[in-house]
Amino acid sequence: MHIARLLLLAVLGLTVLAPVGAQQLIEKRPREQHYIEPRGVSLDQAVQMAQRRYGARAVKAETLSQGDRRVHRIRLMSPEGKVWHVHVDAATGDMM
Repeated sequence: MHIARLLLLAVLGLTVLAPVGAQQLIEKRPREQHYIEPRGVSLDQAVQMAQRRYGARAVKAETLSQGDRRVHRIRLMSPEGKVWHVHVDAATGDMM
């Protein structure tokens, strides 16, 4: 009887603590894909800009450091299957 009560209390205690643990894990995830440059463009914004400009779909995107600046590198694929890369300066939004 006492063991059943202790087990029940332990299970109830874990269900209360579980969301806190999950939230802590969520906060520790790398946030590079959603990194917003001060006065610049995020990776998501750069992807949207490139897709609109070239009428293509982004198949891969990443943010790279080149010296003291950050550059979003986006791999695009046209409806015909042509693949190429576009670079977007994360601070200014300029496409290269």
